[in-house]
Amino acid sequence: MEIIALLIEEGIIIIKDKKVAERFLKDLESSQGMDWKEIRERAERAKKQLEEGIEWAKKTKL
Repeated sequence: MEIIALLIEEGIIIIKDKKVAERFLKDLESSQGMDWKEIRERAERAKKQLEEGIEWAKKTKL
């Protein structure tokens, strides 16, 4: 399970899964010309998915 906690407004990202962290760093290194708007949108999607996963876990009592 990919667990990602995002504090977008502070610019802090905590990634607990090593593979996800490595992939994220690789993406950042290879995308020097990436638009910050796109990065923010991707972060928002990840945050929403995390929140949905937490709600699902609560409902299924995991």
